Amino acid sequence: MCERAGAHAPHDVSAEITFLLEGARIGAQNGSVDRAGERLVAAVSAVLDRATAARGE
Repeated sequence: MCERAGAHAPHDVSAEITFLLEGARIGAQNGSVDRAGERLVAAVSAVLDRATAARGE
């Protein structure tokens, strides 16, 4: 999916997103992060924005 999105280094981007997903899951489970879903969407969007912008350089 990262490759289809035009991400530079799609394997690295997918690993970064996986870390975000796992962290959000743990944070939501133990209640240590409020608005985990909202924050996750913002973080993943930022990763994809950065990865696709790097492609154009």
